[in-house]
Amino acid sequence: MNKKELILEVAIRSGLSQADVEKVLNHIIATVGDCLHNEEPVTLVGLGTFRVQERAARQGYNPSAGRKMQIPAKKIVKFKPGKALEIKWEKK
Repeated sequence: MNKKELILEVAIRSGLSQADVEKVLNHIIATVGDCLHNEEPVTLVGLGTFRVQERAARQGYNPSAGRKMQIPAKKIVKFKPGKALEIKWEKK
């Protein structure tokens, strides 16, 4: 499902217009982004938690140059799904 399909599905389920749903979704994305930029975790009960985590510098390998390279440390966004979002896999 992409963003347009999500907007359409939410509009159908909620009875709101697609334009209104798109505005709300864009504001949610911007707000979550602002919180993560400030390194504040965002917890949406039933969905999960977004948080910023520091990834340490590490040694990598450049296959085109055929030599080792240093990969610098950086901050990444981690997502931990909530219990309601867990997928139950059935055994065949």
